[in-house]
Amino acid sequence: MNARLLLLKTKNFLLGNRLQNPISVSKTIRLLSVSAFIIFLSYTPVTAQYVFEHETVDVSNMGIRFSNIGTIGNPNVQSQPDEPSMQYPDGSGTEHMFESGIWLGAQYGGQTRVSTSAVPNPSGYTRIGNAGYEFTNDGTPVFERSSLPESDFFSTDAVSHQDFVAEFSDRRTVVNGTPISGHDDPLYADVNMESYNWNFGFSDGISIVKYEITNNSDEHSSGETWEDFYFGLYSNLVVRNVNTTQDTGSDFYNKAGAGYDDSLYVLYEFDANSDDSPRTDTYGATMILGAEYRDVENYHPRYADDVTQAGKEVPNVGPTFWKFNQSGGRFDQPSSTDDFYARLSEFGDDQFDYYEYPDDVVEQLRTDGKDNDGNYLQTHRFGPFPEVEPGETITVYVAFLTALKPDQFQGLLPADTDIDNLDSPDPIWDIWDEDEEEWLQDPETHSRFHLTEAADWAIQLFEGQEDPDTGDRERFLVPEPPAVPQMRVELDEGSATVYWDDRAESSIDPVSGEEDFEGYRLYRTKAGADLEGDISAGREKLRQWDKQDSDHGYNTGFDEIELDEPVTFDGDDTEYTYAFEIDGMLSGWQYQFSVTAFDRGEEGRESLESSTTANAVSVFPGSRTNEAFDSGDDENKVGVYPNPYRVNAAWDGGTEFTRKINFTNLPAQAEIRVYTLSGDKVASMEHHSETYQGDTRWYQDVASSNRVFSGGEHSWDLLSQANQNLATGLYLFTVRDLDSGHVQTGKFAIIK
Repeated sequence: MNARLLLLKTKNFLLGNRLQNPISVSKTIRLLSVSAFIIFLSYTPVTAQYVFEHETVDVSNMGIRFSNIGTIGNPNVQSQPDEPSMQYPDGSGTEHMFESGIWLGAQYGGQTRVSTSAVPNPSGYTRIGNAGYEFTNDGTPVFERSSLPESDFFSTDAVSHQDFVAEFSDRRTVVNGTPISGHDDPLYADVNMESYNWNFGFSDGISIVKYEITNNSDEHSSGETWEDFYFGLYSNLVVRNVNTTQDTGSDFYNKAGAGYDDSLYVLYEFDANSDDSPRTDTYGATMILGAEYRDVENYHPRYADDVTQAGKEVPNVGPTFWKFNQSGGRFDQPSSTDDFYARLSEFGDDQFDYYEYPDDVVEQLRTDGKDNDGNYLQTHRFGPFPEVEPGETITVYVAFLTALKPDQFQGLLPADTDIDNLDSPDPIWDIWDEDEEEWLQDPETHSRFHLTEAADWAIQLFEGQEDPDTGDRERFLVPEPPAVPQMRVELDEGSATVYWDDRAESSIDPVSGEEDFEGYRLYRTKAGADLEGDISAGREKLRQWDKQDSDHGYNTGFDEIELDEPVTFDGDDTEYTYAFEIDGMLSGWQYQFSVTAFDRGEEGRESLESSTTANAVSVFPGSRTNEAFDSGDDENKVGVYPNPYRVNAAWDGGTEFTRKINFTNLPAQAEIRVYTLSGDKVASMEHHSETYQGDTRWYQDVASSNRVFSGGEHSWDLLSQANQNLATGLYLFTVRDLDSGHVQTGKFAIIK
């Protein structure tokens, strides 16, 4: 992109879309600074400048990371768990991928050429020039846009609630003066990558990626047609909890079970044998959705009739597996250009093609992880595209999928569990049907039930809707649930009041063109749900309210929750229309609330509900900020709970770094100090109620990121200033009001 065009695009972006939803001065400056940096780079040689940048999805319940060189995931997720790789549920610590990237292979002027954006590497992408990391950029960052009007990144060009757009190419063989190892013969492929992510309830574990791949060999070389072109999506899927695992090195990766659903073209992995605790049993998967190739709108075996009617041969889709660093045998790791192209192109060979694997090999992929021998890597390949001429672009769509296993498959101990209970395509339990008076198979009792649902929705999003008048297809146009309510929670000791607005009631479904809002549902988790795995998995519906005089729902109406007048709060311009108070909540425990909106459904379509995670907030009931700290009254005296503290208290996490006691009845600004009986200071901390978000490892490992505290409480991990566990005994503490200087004292006991 030249500098003049970039300036025009930046100007249009800032003065057009952004004026529809003004952004802060700081963000405008940041955008202009990035634009200026890009303009500077455009005047430098294309081989001379290069930057690495990434962005992580935060609009759905899957935190997946995309970079501006075509890598996906965070290969350092074990050491940097705060930056998700492909985490689901978001905030749970359960990761599903080490790193992913595309492989492009073709015959180029009689020569086999393959370009890769990621390859097997113990460290993942770490530096410029790494072998196998052959896609680079012009210094352009990842560009974000959103279809949500309230987003700072709102754009009328956005496809989803959070788009990430990146441009990269394999045409450079030298970056920043460093040759890319082994990358002497590029395809001259320029790639525009766009990832699409939504906060719909049905898509909270889906990320769809569109690759526009252009043969630009005529601009940089003599110009050659790509013959027998193949697309591959390489990935190192792994399902482990990075917060709780004790495994490192190969032990982190060797417990996976792998498989392929050939009816959906879904390649998946699951945790076959880890002892991560708490654990959430899930699937991580990749899916080839289809392609646009010349005059074929859906170039994929799923649409074989369309392909053959267009005079094309139906392409192949399927996975190939190998083991990390294995040399020789069926699961030999590719190491040369010919090896990589063979992995992409050789369908029908039982060495490389899952469809040709003997049954015992397919079972080996599923079960090796139970013997700590499941360190498989995979490439999901697609092709051939017989010819891609210079200047021609093909478009490929893929999906990254994550899904919970049904409740019946949660909490199983893999080492003692039959593999069919960990991964089953067929129902394995029966339910009693009172109408039929017989036992029938429960369709939800196969482990891939929700993974199949996610794949079906990915297909629906990909296919979109066809205009009945023009026949043109609009991808990603599907019926939508109402807008996510804007929600707020106010805490008091033992209770919470949930407020939300009425924006969902004016939502217009993009397919029917009608306002089809029906009602609201309020969800909350139980105390202790966070210790059983991901807290969101323990969410339960508390109440439902829906329209009166309707053919849907309970016809409760909204009188119970509707406020006489909308209310606002300091620093929050949202007008809240509804409120509901929940009592009987335990101080210090984590609860998660969310409010959803649902529609009435249409003929032939079930009711759709907004995501239970889109506005979810974790709350910690307890004492409010103590505004009478200096009074000396007993009711305003500081305290500690639990007291005495016994190691492995009910809310503690699974390690010595995730213990927790709470100081309570604190003033807004306070200093807390802890001493031994002999007067030695063992710990000190400051409390600032307006900004306090929990600063111990417990909150990192156990709590979700969006938190609300009562104001008068502060947690401590019982670690000394030297990061040592405290011994059994009696301890003293002081709390000093930083505003008034007034001090209160107390004591607590630790029992091991």
